Amino acid sequence: MEATSKGSERPRKLGRGLNSLLSNGPAEVSVHMPATVEPVPPDSAAVLTPKDELLSDVVRIPVASISPSPFQPRRTWDAATLTALADSIRRTGLLQPILVRRTVGGYELVAGERRWRAATEAGLTHIPAILKTLTDEQAAEHALIENVQREDLNAMDRAHALRSLGDRCALTHQHLAERLGLDRSTIANLIRLTELEPEIAAMISGGSLSAGHGKALLAAPAGPSRVALAARAVKLQWSVREIERVCKAGPAQKPIPPVSDRDQARLAVLGDLQRQIGQQLGTKVSIVTDRRGKRGRVTLEFYGLDHFDSLMTRLGVKVH
Repeated sequence: MEATSKGSERPRKLGRGLNSLLSNGPAEVSVHMPATVEPVPPDSAAVLTPKDELLSDVVRIPVASISPSPFQPRRTWDAATLTALADSIRRTGLLQPILVRRTVGGYELVAGERRWRAATEAGLTHIPAILKTLTDEQAAEHALIENVQREDLNAMDRAHALRSLGDRCALTHQHLAERLGLDRSTIANLIRLTELEPEIAAMISGGSLSAGHGKALLAAPAGPSRVALAARAVKLQWSVREIERVCKAGPAQKPIPPVSDRDQARLAVLGDLQRQIGQQLGTKVSIVTDRRGKRGRVTLEFYGLDHFDSLMTRLGVKVH
């Protein structure tokens, strides 16, 4: 048994330590590969046969031949995280294939638009993909399920996607719940968020309000007064219960004054700070302060253990 000196030990990564706290142990993964997989030359367009479609082999297709999905539920893309992913792809390549279906003269994305966008930014000419034959309903369902399983999809994008899928495929809330593995009440509450004014929807998408805040605001009369109430809730950092209390009080309460120019300016400065810090760290950043702007919290998002390690390295955090 050979002894290993402390000086030769490799530094422990923070994300791996985080992983040990979040899971009970490594999960066993079983991968089935076809008996014969013929590689596609990287410098030529992929020629796919019915056998390829049947086996769903991973093939390489030209990036330029891919068009975005019309069923993509995500409406906003964070430039900082896309750039960070593009940098990673330049170093190690794209490890996870996208999902596409055939169209006239090319391919249409079904799932993996973020990877496709980052691969394009990284300068890739070909990208690994799985080809499937799907109807519009199946393609919409695949796109929605992939994004619902991602925690960084905001509530409004999820709400509009659920409503679109239900309307397009004539699915009830119960049918949607069964397909997506969610409670019917969760589906119903999310879809109701699409009834809110665009100004309030933007607050939820941007993280100023939560889906719970949005649900509570639905009890208020629609129109400018509800938008003013939402703006007031953001300014004073009201809880969901506080909004419910104000809505229950009804029209007898005092009119809600609009957000002042000073508060608007403070929110604009915070938004600019969030953007600048997010671009430097390569992740989404949220800053919340008290009314005087002297105390608050900064929230950094991470999308995997490697991303977590990268964030800690950029912040200069070391583990001993």
